[in-house]
Parts: sequence; C-alpha cells; structure tokens
Amino acid sequence: MFQCRICTENPFSAMMGGGDKSDKSKNKSKRAPEKDRHRVSASKRDFKAYQARSDEEVAAVIKEWAKYAHPRAKEFFTSPDQLDEVLTQLARGTDKNDDPILGPDDKCVYWYGDVTKDDSQAAIKMVKPGEQSESVTYVNRVLAFVFATDDSFERLMQLPKEPFKMSCGDQLCVHLAHISLSV
Repeated sequence: MFQCRICTENPFSAMMGGGDKSDKSKNKSKRAPEKDRHRVSASKRDFKAYQARSDEEVAAVIKEWAKYAHPRAKEFFTSPDQLDEVLTQLARGTDKNDDPILGPDDKCVYWYGDVTKDDSQAAIKMVKPGEQSESVTYVNRVLAFVFATDDSFERLMQLPKEPFKMSCGDQLCVHLAHISLSV
C-alpha cells in the first residue's frame, strides 16, 4: 500500500483492516468491466460546502506543506517559486478546512479546481521545467511525486500513465493517503 513521508506507518493499514479476506472480496466485486473503467463514479463533493482559502491561508499552508516535499520535487522544480506555484494551485483547489497532505486519513479531501473534460479527473495546469507550454497534470500524480516516499513512488510509477485510483472510490478526492496502488 501507499506510504507517505509524513506517516511512520502505512496510512492504509487502519483503513483497510490489515488485509482481511472480506475486504479483498469487496474490492473484486466493485471492479468495473474493462470498457467502464475510465468512467468516474458520482462524487460526493459538495460545491455548496466549499470554502476557499484566503491569500494568507494559502501562504501559510504552502509553507507547511513545503516542509514535507520530497527532495525529488525540490530538485525537479528549478526554483522554489515553481514548487510554490504548484502547492498554491493545490491549496486553492481544496477547501480551507481540509488538508490533502496532513489531514486525517479517514476523511476525503475534495477537489474544487479544474477537472479534465472527458473523465472529470482532478487536474492542474503547469509549465514543467524545461518546457515552454502549459500541460494538464493529474492532481493525485502531482501529490505522489511531491510527497510520496521513494518506495511508494517507485511502485506508483509502475502503474499506467493515468490518474491513480483512489481507495475511497471517489476520483475527485485528492487526499494523499487515499491514493491506491491498484490498477
């Protein structure tokens, strides 16, 4: 399972019940047929409940999150401002009362920013270092790149170049602890 740099233990162990057989059978029965796998199930996200962060709150949260950024992210972005820009988009796309990096593992953190047209996946636009044009990047892949441990990140990078599945089943949840290692 996924392990973040913040937690000393696997954050899914408590949620998944340590590999109980009944949990495994539930997961198999919920798997969609191949033709339906790219469809996103209805999200529990509630736009009426969304509360945007103020500029001060954004600055405070990115300062906190930056402490937990993996060295690979600090090396990838050619300046601290580039990492801050990505973290700013993450802060602005999530509710001020939720935290996709440090928040409680049992609570979904919904994305209120941009989504992809075809399959409504949480996405941000960014200019990658060394590139000239903006590209769309899935939020859960950015979160994994910036915050995941080396082991978890390596395992996630073996998955298809698609948005990662979320263990909660809601693809508009962007909680780091909900990123699943399954296909």
